[in-house]
Amino acid sequence: MTTVVVLGAGALGSVYGAWFAEAGAEVTLVARPAHAEAVNRHGLRIDDQPPVAMRAVVDPADAGDCDILLLAGKAFDSAELLGGYRGSARAAFSVQNGVRQAEPLAARFGSAAVGCVSLVGGTLGGPGQAHHTFDGPTLLGDLPTTAPGAAASIAEALPERQLEVHDDIAPALWSKGVLAAAAMGVVGLTRLVYHRIFLMPETRDVFYDIACEGAAVASAEGVDLIDGQGPFQIRALTQESRLDAHRRLASVGERMEEAGETAVRVSILQSIDRGRPFEVQAVFADLVEIADTHGIEVPALRTVTRLLAASMPSGTTSS
Repeated sequence: MTTVVVLGAGALGSVYGAWFAEAGAEVTLVARPAHAEAVNRHGLRIDDQPPVAMRAVVDPADAGDCDILLLAGKAFDSAELLGGYRGSARAAFSVQNGVRQAEPLAARFGSAAVGCVSLVGGTLGGPGQAHHTFDGPTLLGDLPTTAPGAAASIAEALPERQLEVHDDIAPALWSKGVLAAAAMGVVGLTRLVYHRIFLMPETRDVFYDIACEGAAVASAEGVDLIDGQGPFQIRALTQESRLDAHRRLASVGERMEEAGETAVRVSILQSIDRGRPFEVQAVFADLVEIADTHGIEVPALRTVTRLLAASMPSGTTSS
């Protein structure tokens, strides 16, 4: 039986944990106390599906060795989660945001670390329950240090899900990272539900500026962005004129409105709602730091980074 440990089982970690358990794996969630207690008592429920039985613990040290480790907590919790975990893993991947999300895994697990881009959506309900909000693919790929077969072993453990193994994960990782910075930056500053940021020219302007700056940083790193699934097509967006980009982004907002997708609250807005810290370092500051190493000016990204850091709830930290 495949053994799986999910470090930081919030919304997305719970969705993946349930998927692994449904596929026959023995799963251990490392979660907050209320969520862990509910899972141990009643199982983990995703949407209206029957609860799935699995083990849940609060302390990472109580989770043992595993075949597959998933790092699913917020990026600023990675050091504590990985530092507290005492076990080993044959393959390890992260569904966190940020272009550097695989680096802590590579430092901790060496050749077992695999690059990943998750386009799955999830939110937490009450303790012991999560909601699967978007059914996108999960892209896996080798890092320069990854052992042969590690990425494939993760995909094989979830045969019924959309897991794709890519030879080079960097283009997908950077494409998601640039898109996340643009979307989360505008939403984080305006507190608007998702579709609204595409319906106003002012917010479309900032979205486009951040995306283009992120694309320039990716290019300096030798990475070409790609047009993957979804309506944005980040490569095309960052290569077209501002006028054409406005038309593209406006059509995204209009399609969401027509489809009734008018209550989408991206992860940074969910954190703001709960008074919790958000991932300023992983999503924004890392891009600014990489830009600085190349001497690239990124005024929109730098401003968003500073303002979001300043608006962090009192007593919290993003690092």
